[in-house]
Amino acid sequence: MKRLVVLIATLAVAAGCNKAAPSSADGAAQLPAPMSAPPAIAVGDAPKQMSDAPPPPPGAPGVSASVAPRAPTGPIAVPADRKVIRNGSMTLEVRALDDALAAIRTAAEKAGGYVTNESQGRDMYGARHGSVTCRVPAGSLDKALAQFQALGKVESVNVTAEDITEQYFNLEIRLRNQQDLEKRFRALLDKPGNKVSDLLEIEREMARVRGEIDELEGRKRFWDSQVSLSTLTVNLHEPRPVVAGEGGGVLSTLAAAFLDLGENLVGTVAWLIAAIGVVIPALVALWIAWRLWRAVRGRKGSARKPPA
Repeated sequence: MKRLVVLIATLAVAAGCNKAAPSSADGAAQLPAPMSAPPAIAVGDAPKQMSDAPPPPPGAPGVSASVAPRAPTGPIAVPADRKVIRNGSMTLEVRALDDALAAIRTAAEKAGGYVTNESQGRDMYGARHGSVTCRVPAGSLDKALAQFQALGKVESVNVTAEDITEQYFNLEIRLRNQQDLEKRFRALLDKPGNKVSDLLEIEREMARVRGEIDELEGRKRFWDSQVSLSTLTVNLHEPRPVVAGEGGGVLSTLAAAFLDLGENLVGTVAWLIAAIGVVIPALVALWIAWRLWRAVRGRKGSARKPPA
């Protein structure tokens, strides 16, 4: 019996040792492996791995948190398309002014635009003339010019283009900065424990920033409208009549010439009258001076003559 107890105890100790051995092996396996040399970096992969490197921590030595540059809230995209303002003007001689104006209005509406100004009248020769200003999409400006040129005889065409891409991009940057500044002021305004003087100062600065934002947004909307819609001004006139007509023609030209002749004649007579008013007193003054000179000379001559 005693030998059985000793045998059981011996087996238990052996089992405990065998059970502890794997744990020690596991512990040895959990030891950190020796640091191996970093893998070689290919030349083509270097920029990518450098770009994937994490940024330095905020508390990096040599950089103060108070003067560290503020990270941008979002990228400002550079305009993919050029911001160009294109406008045009042209002068046409048409047979019928009303038909040409109606055709221009219809073409502008079909192109997606509209008429902003229109005027009509007659010149000194009695010929009818008019002017119409319309806004058409910038992409349809060339097509509209071609359509309007077919309405009559083209006398002049002028197209201008102004590139405002740089100014537009700078405007967007200024607008984004002012909007970020307004957000920071709102955060300060909502901060608990503000004094009344601080709140008043913050509201005053917010009003100033909001005014600048409204001004920049208004300018941006104006530029967007100028870029998307082109202004096209068309001057039209009917052929001047050759034969005398109502208020025009050769007789009207002759009548205007005779009128000018009469006005010039009246002007010449008026100038002569004004000249006489200056010349006559001058002649009278010269005659009096001459008579006085003759009288003085005669007296001197008689005084020098010896008595007989």
